[in-house]
Amino acid sequence: MDSPAAVHKSYQRFFAWTLVLATVLVCALVWVELAFPPPPAPLPTTLPAAAAGEFDLHDLQLLLTVAALIAAFVSLAGLIVTTPLAWLDRRRARVRAALELALKRQDHINWVAAEHTGAWPAPARPPQSAGRHRRHVSSARRIHGNAH
Repeated sequence: MDSPAAVHKSYQRFFAWTLVLATVLVCALVWVELAFPPPPAPLPTTLPAAAAGEFDLHDLQLLLTVAALIAAFVSLAGLIVTTPLAWLDRRRARVRAALELALKRQDHINWVAAEHTGAWPAPARPPQSAGRHRRHVSSARRIHGNAH
């Protein structure tokens, strides 16, 4: 399962793209409305039966404009809600990473101090760094070879 920060970030990205696309659609439909005004309405006495059952292209354009405008406002609200949530998740992750790094450094400092002073009781196996072997200062030095 994804972390909350990744989920909030994906929601934020979705709402941002939806807002951009809905705003572009609204602007395009309003421009079409202003550039090509609808023809004047016919007199109601000429064709009352045909006008009642007919779906006009202007009605479709008005419906699309209202739907795009609603989608733009809803996605703006979603973007406003998810932005602080994503920001708080990123902040928590930074604080958690800094705390873990500080604890790791403190643990390393404690082991180094214990080795140099010999005052702290050492456990059976201290943590080893990659490629470095530590020896205790208090232990006696061995002489290798034929020097008995």
